Amino acid sequence: MWFQGITGQAGQKREPTADGLMDRLKDAENDAGCHERDMSEIERERIDLEHRVNRMEAELDSLRKRRLEAYARWWNARDDRDRALHVCRKLRRRIDRTRRTGGRG
Repeated sequence: MWFQGITGQAGQKREPTADGLMDRLKDAENDAGCHERDMSEIERERIDLEHRVNRMEAELDSLRKRRLEAYARWWNARDDRDRALHVCRKLRRRIDRTRRTGGRG
């Protein structure tokens, strides 16, 4: 395994000393501590991003609803305009008919 034994000069295997093992242990613990700090920082960033994404998704949902409402208002205004134009055409025809008949009836 990668952590067993220490290779001496010329590739000869020698028994690890307590001091050598302690040094390797300190290095490994320091390395683990660095990674732990990195993980904590990354986790904070992930949580912050998650909150931002949730806020943006809520805003997007709100904007989509507003867009649908705006389209519905536009559609209703278009229908109202078309109805008003239809009434105008009917009234113009009636006025023209009344003028042709000399204002009777």
